[in-house]
Amino acid sequence: MKKLFLVLVTFVFISNSFAQDQEKLKAKIEEMNKQIVKCMLDNDMTAMLKMYADDIISMPSYQPTIKGIAKVKELSDAQANSGWKTTHFEIKPTDFVFSGNLIVEIGTYDMNMSGPGVPEWPDNGKYMTIWEQQPDGSLKIKVETWNTNTNPWAQMEQQKQSEMQKTE
Repeated sequence: MKKLFLVLVTFVFISNSFAQDQEKLKAKIEEMNKQIVKCMLDNDMTAMLKMYADDIISMPSYQPTIKGIAKVKELSDAQANSGWKTTHFEIKPTDFVFSGNLIVEIGTYDMNMSGPGVPEWPDNGKYMTIWEQQPDGSLKIKVETWNTNTNPWAQMEQQKQSEMQKTE
């Protein structure tokens, strides 16, 4: 009976410790998300790239998969030099899944961008980030993907209809 009691107490202790660790990791990710938002608004891709694992896999909307920090840097540099600027950016995590040294973060985003000759452009959508816990306890982005809730073809059709009504 004493052994059963000891096993139960150990199980409760381990379960409680695991839950506390998960809460600490969620808090760490939420802090890193604040840094991501700042990087996006400041167009600071150098600081942003420090959050990525060297073997990052990035799967952006409407583009092929990008593998490796060097390729992500190329894309980031091209975007930084394009004249487009993020003017508003919010990330809201909705779910976390823990598996070994990986944490899957799922959430929504809301953003506005502006670019050369383009007025403020709003967008919102969903994302998934897989964080990898490093041997020193830090977290790096291992895999990321996002996509918009906005259907660009529907927007183009609406714009076309609006232009047609103006000419009538």
